[in-house]
Amino acid sequence: MVEAILGLLAVPLLTPLIVAAALSPLVTLLARAVKHPKIVGAYTTIVFAYILYEAVRLGATGKVLRTGTGVPPLSIVFADGVTYYFTAVVAGIGVAASIYSFSYVKERVGEFYSLLLMLVLGMVGVFFSGDFVTFFVFWELMSIASYLLVAFNYREWESVEASLKYLVMSSTGSAAILFGLSLVYGLTGTLEFSSLAGVLRSEPLSKEMWSQVSLVLIVGGLGVNVALAPFHYWLPDAHPAAPSPISAMLSGVVIKTGLYAMFRVLTLFYPSTVYDWSTPLMLLALLTMTVGNLLASLQSDIKRLLAFSSIANIGYIVFGISVGTPLAIAAALLHVLNHAIAKSLLFLAAGSLIVKSGSRSLDELAGIGKRMPLSATSYSIGAFSLAGIPGLNCFVSEYALILAAFAAGEQLAGGVMLINVIIGALYHLRVVQILFLKPETEKSSRGREVGLAMLLPALVLAAFCVLIGVYASPFLAAALRLAPPA
Repeated sequence: MVEAILGLLAVPLLTPLIVAAALSPLVTLLARAVKHPKIVGAYTTIVFAYILYEAVRLGATGKVLRTGTGVPPLSIVFADGVTYYFTAVVAGIGVAASIYSFSYVKERVGEFYSLLLMLVLGMVGVFFSGDFVTFFVFWELMSIASYLLVAFNYREWESVEASLKYLVMSSTGSAAILFGLSLVYGLTGTLEFSSLAGVLRSEPLSKEMWSQVSLVLIVGGLGVNVALAPFHYWLPDAHPAAPSPISAMLSGVVIKTGLYAMFRVLTLFYPSTVYDWSTPLMLLALLTMTVGNLLASLQSDIKRLLAFSSIANIGYIVFGISVGTPLAIAAALLHVLNHAIAKSLLFLAAGSLIVKSGSRSLDELAGIGKRMPLSATSYSIGAFSLAGIPGLNCFVSEYALILAAFAAGEQLAGGVMLINVIIGALYHLRVVQILFLKPETEKSSRGREVGLAMLLPALVLAAFCVLIGVYASPFLAAALRLAPPA
């Protein structure tokens, strides 16, 4: 056990996060002593910025990291390009959410930032896990921090109810994963990734019924976390009820942690060439994107609309994994980044509109773009991106996903995704029309532009939407390098 802890503490990126999370209570006490609570926010932002820098630097080197303990060696940490890629996405959105929270969070500031550090630590720990024991410890850390952040506004019954629903659904998913892992251990005698990769791929074991059951349980449990239909019911309550910077984290990166785990499980341990999961997963992906888009088009609450849109985009990413070609997986990985940027932008910009108007209702937000032009324009860029407008980042990955499906001979499935993108464009453009072209209401007329701390993260994320949209080639090339060969 001691060796395992020392092994974790020797890992770049993970070590500073563990230390930072452990020291955050002391920083909170210092901030209270000097009566400057924003010290905790600055501390958290600096930690996330360092993690972002190191993840990009290490990812560019292509360095593969492995540490272990015990006899025979047990890999408790494994990192490659995909690890650094997901870590960079999480840290980047973490920086934006942390800066935004300077002005957004008014009370219990130290508690908020400590939980935010724990949330990011849990996600990065999942990315660096080299065995399923380490994976599950960090998975639960991420989950606990998520429950508490959803219920951060505990005086509001909506937050408590949403957190409880999230807790029940997520715990059910975690129990399914744990049961699936117990079957894996019973079949193989190990939970270490490099050993499992060889054993589970073997022809005799792939025909074993319990091996098939373990696959269903693990993917099903992860499906609850990523809100695959029909396991999506918790997300439209949890994400809107959370504070807006946490909504950005939940929809932007927390559900991507489940996608990372699903990607690793399906490509490393249960390849489709052996277990033949492509068609069932594709049907789930098509169902998820269709349910998400249709329900989003019916919403009058701006944050619930964005939550259902996240479900639809999870469907797009899982669709790419199910197609399984290098182009499809690269497009799915690129959409992880693009959706994280655009959806975090939308939740942060929507949070600014809600704070100043006092309402989440689209009917009451009508015309607020005239009063808050920068926030509403930032929102519009994110909406245009997810609508698939050329010249913005999500167009690139959505187009690549549809192209990959047609190239793989999945014309019908590719057509269904194309129709879903069109449906998504319709409701996103409807929101932009409401914000700018509809007459003002009593609440929207109160709107005044937010301060720099809340405005700057949205403007920077909007700039990245444009940058990746007009200069996509290096980002798509990086995603292609991360995709496993055919």
